Amino acid sequence: MRLRRHAIIAVIGIGLLSSCERKGLTSTASAGDSRRVAAEALATAPPAAPAAAVTPRTESPDVAKNLSKAFAATAKAVGASVVRIDVRAGRPPIAERGGGRGNDPFADAVPPAFRRFFFDFGNVQPDFPGPGVPGPIAGTGSGIIIDGAGNIVTNSHVVDGAAEIKVTLSDGQEIPAKLIGRDKRTDVAVVRLARVPSNLVAARLGDSDRIEVGEWVLAIGSPLGLEQTVTAGIVSGKGHVGRFVQMSGDRVRRYIQTDAKINPDNSGGPLVNLDGDVVGLNTLIRTGAGGAYGFAVPINEVQRVAQALIKDGRVRYPFLGVSVRDLSTLDDAAKVKLGRGAPGEGAYVADVTPGSPAASAGIKQGDVITKLDAENIKTSADVVDYVSSRNIGAAVAVTLFRDGSSRELRATLAPAPGDVEERNESPKLGLSLQSLTPEVASSLGLPPGARGVAIADVAGGSPAARAGLVPGDVILDVDRRPVTSADEASRFLGAGPSAAHLLRVYGRSGVRFVTIGRTG
Repeated sequence: MRLRRHAIIAVIGIGLLSSCERKGLTSTASAGDSRRVAAEALATAPPAAPAAAVTPRTESPDVAKNLSKAFAATAKAVGASVVRIDVRAGRPPIAERGGGRGNDPFADAVPPAFRRFFFDFGNVQPDFPGPGVPGPIAGTGSGIIIDGAGNIVTNSHVVDGAAEIKVTLSDGQEIPAKLIGRDKRTDVAVVRLARVPSNLVAARLGDSDRIEVGEWVLAIGSPLGLEQTVTAGIVSGKGHVGRFVQMSGDRVRRYIQTDAKINPDNSGGPLVNLDGDVVGLNTLIRTGAGGAYGFAVPINEVQRVAQALIKDGRVRYPFLGVSVRDLSTLDDAAKVKLGRGAPGEGAYVADVTPGSPAASAGIKQGDVITKLDAENIKTSADVVDYVSSRNIGAAVAVTLFRDGSSRELRATLAPAPGDVEERNESPKLGLSLQSLTPEVASSLGLPPGARGVAIADVAGGSPAARAGLVPGDVILDVDRRPVTSADEASRFLGAGPSAAHLLRVYGRSGVRFVTIGRTG
């Protein structure tokens, strides 16, 4: 029994050992299989890609590094004073959209700017744009902060017709602004921030007379609705505006040309040299067979206009009263008519404005102006340049050639008449006056040569409003004295001890007499 029990235990032990050995063998076999499968997988996997060659690092010249750093430093320094200007223009009057005028045959003869003076569209203009009726027009431009009072200079065409103006500063602040004044003749305008932030930074304005062709410049602005964008180029040219270069304002006499890319909405942004000085106001771009070039108004002229707009809300221009042509444009018959000894250079007087300083001085059609004061005159542009550089009331010595000999006359420059931007305020009467141009006179039913002053605005509750005067009326006489300009009418209305003035006025109901009193 004891032997049988040991035998059974031995058998069981051998069985257990055999089981363990089998398990061990199985485990060993499984590990081997795994290693074999992994080895086979590695053998069939694609080989690792060899390391690619890397382009070598280049060492840029020090001059290139310095130029790059100068671009970056200039853009950073000036960028704080460059703003984006978003404009919303109100819906155009229904008269300008072709509806709401009824059958009034006079409506089409009135320029759009004056239609609101003669036709009441308030009852027919929809509250909201409908099919075929354009809504408010939006536009974007750029501007330059020029002082700590929040004045910003931009292009006149950027804010043309603006009902709302919003300025976005370089740090993202959005601030409403109002139009202080604009001058279409130089395409310069000034807007002012409704509130002035404590961190406002004004641009440093340079001297545009000192820039040289070939200098590096940057154009900064908000093109295509983007935030501040910088392009680089050189001053490609500069000079006098003439028949080959036409700027956006007819009183811009000089220009700066650059190949720095100026895109739409760059208008009103700065052209900057690498000293961080603003030398021009970007205005437009022209494209042609030779490529695209940008043009800027020299900052010296921009400053002069901006200061006048900030002070008076308008710009007054000196006026001589001659229409001039280059001698080279005359035909042979006209050159022969000049007579012997005629100069080879000068400005041919094609016409003289009646009642102008030129007419009063004795200048006649057919004269050739050869000198203004000490300035030699070679072309017609020289006359415009010199007169534009002088002040109203300045006496100018005019040297001219007539009937085979030279002579000198003296003329006193006067304010330019019929300037559509010229307005004069008579605050005590509540009138805003505008000189009458021949085109406006004709559209208002007056002969093209009629004299008078248009009423541009009437303050509510003012003596003018109580007298029944309305925008669009034309003042013909003040106290039985004919008036020919806004300045003259304002002077007559403000002169004398009389408490009242008698006006002869043309309006919708024809000619009438109005008595208007002064207060204050």
